[in-house]
Amino acid sequence: MRFAEIIGNEALKDALVRMARSGRLGHALLLTEENGGGAFALALALAQFVNCREPQENDSCGVCGSCHKYGKLIHPDLHFVFPVSASTALSESEKKGPISDYFLPAFRELALANPYFTEQQLYDAIGIENKSGLISVNEAKRIAEKLLLRAAEGTWKTMIIYLPEKMNAEAANKLLKLLEEPPQGTLFLLISHNPERLLPTIRSRCQPIAVQPLSRAERQRAGAGENDNAEFREIAISLLEAGLAKRLIDLFPQWEMLADLGREKQREWCLYMERYLRKILLVSQGLADLADPAPEEEATLRGFAAKIRPTFYEKAFAALEEAIASIGSNVNPKLVFCDLSNRLLLAL
Repeated sequence: MRFAEIIGNEALKDALVRMARSGRLGHALLLTEENGGGAFALALALAQFVNCREPQENDSCGVCGSCHKYGKLIHPDLHFVFPVSASTALSESEKKGPISDYFLPAFRELALANPYFTEQQLYDAIGIENKSGLISVNEAKRIAEKLLLRAAEGTWKTMIIYLPEKMNAEAANKLLKLLEEPPQGTLFLLISHNPERLLPTIRSRCQPIAVQPLSRAERQRAGAGENDNAEFREIAISLLEAGLAKRLIDLFPQWEMLADLGREKQREWCLYMERYLRKILLVSQGLADLADPAPEEEATLRGFAAKIRPTFYEKAFAALEEAIASIGSNVNPKLVFCDLSNRLLLAL
């Protein structure tokens, strides 16, 4: 992928090119994004640029042998790590210690079709829709094995790690050792949605890069992962309407629907609800342009903004963060969403 193909983040693209050209590109970059925000596309473009044989002033050439292989995600010095779990598509031996390599064909197909994919779209593509992905110590060992080898063709061996916060403790400690003493010619590109969940020592060894969220128009142009899920929005609206009317009985169908989703979709809904509440808060403060509402939702957002009291938002965000933590700890989802619904009602 070339930088010219990426929608949005123009200043960041220019900065990455300048860093690479001036030799100020560190051995590890931590790109932080909203889910489906384009960090993966930026990581691919940077990896292609640093190994391009005939780089242009502000981009890779796109036609050399290296760029051709990067365009198909098959360059021997380009490696991917992402959260995985056991799947029926794996053999019995593979199920005992699943790693990213077992899912690479499906991952490449997804990334080539939509480099702005979301976490849930990844899990759907590799066949673990209702499970939480994990980066295990087996994966960390495989990373070390790959990076100890010399670069096969390019100047840099690039390791793109999608959602490093999904590493368990043992894997995180092994990655930390690699970051402390990186093999020569290695470039780590970490893409995170929750960098605060990484070990502080890992964060301290990475150069932080904030990827700005795409506007609604940019998401449409890029074919990015859709933030405005109609099903999620309907549940959010129903919960807020029932809470404002103090109709406890109307909350039951909503939290039961949420409890029936897989854990990752439950977590996705909580994140969606946080974004939806931020939109309402921005509208209530006269900052509708920053909220960037879709035309069909603007009237609903203004209606809620007029009715919801200012003290609600802090309590709601705290309740949603606790729900996300409980989902990650495998708490019974009916208890999680019953509690969340009650807390939202009481705060409204």
